[in-house]
Amino acid sequence: MKLRRAPIESLEVDGLVFAVRWSRRRRTIGISVSREGELRVLAPVGVPARKLESTVRAKLPWVRRKFAEFEALGPPPPPLRFVAGERLPYLGRAYRLVIVDADDRPGAPVALRRGRFELVRDLDGEARAAFVNWYTKRARARIGARVAHYAPLVNAAPSGVVVRDLGKRRWGVCDARTRLVSFHWELVLQPPELVDYVVVHELTHLHEPNHGPRFWQRVAAVMPDWQRRRGTLSRRGHRHAI
Repeated sequence: MKLRRAPIESLEVDGLVFAVRWSRRRRTIGISVSREGELRVLAPVGVPARKLESTVRAKLPWVRRKFAEFEALGPPPPPLRFVAGERLPYLGRAYRLVIVDADDRPGAPVALRRGRFELVRDLDGEARAAFVNWYTKRARARIGARVAHYAPLVNAAPSGVVVRDLGKRRWGVCDARTRLVSFHWELVLQPPELVDYVVVHELTHLHEPNHGPRFWQRVAAVMPDWQRRRGTLSRRGHRHAI
C-alpha cells in the first residue's frame, strides 16, 4: 500500500522562501509579494512540487522587481494620531483635521466640511473607529455607484457588492461562484480614477477568473489606459492606510 505524501507548506527557491497555499478552486499557479516581504505561492491541489518550483523560478525576475518597487516606496507611513493639524486622505486629496466641540458637530463624530475634516473632541480612543465608519459609508456609496456605471460596460451582473476590510494586500475580490464582488473600504482614499480601475478589474473577473490575455483584453476594451492606472496604484500601495 502506497502512502500519500502530505502537501508541502513552503518552497525555497534561490534563497527565497515562499509559503504554499493550496486551493481546490484554483486552476493556475499564482505568486504574491507583500510590501512586508511575505512571499506566497497559490496553487491548485495536486500540482507536483517540481512544477511549483519551475513556475516560481520563472517568475523570480518579477518577484525581484516587486521587491525593488516596495523598497523605492520607502517605509510605511507612521500610524495616524488623529490630532489637530494632521492631514487625512479622501479620494486622492489630503484634508486638514480640526478638533471641534460636540456642540459644534451634532450627529456623527466625523464630517468633511469647508475643505477640512472635523472630529469631535474627547472620543477616548475611538477616533480611528469613527473615521473607519465614515470612510466605509462613503466607500459603499462611491463604489456602489461606480459598479452600477461600469457593470453594463463590462457586461457583468454581480449578485451583490460588499465593502469591508480585505486586509493589507487586496483592494478587491471577486467570487466567481457566488458572483459577489467585494472591495476594501480604504479604496475610497485613492483618487477616483484608481477606484474605477479596481471596480473594472473585479467586474471583469466575473467573465475571466484568471489574469490571462483575455482578461486584460476585456479590461482594455472598457479602460484603454488600465496599465497606467494599475502602475499608479501599485506605486501608491497602501501608503494612506488608516
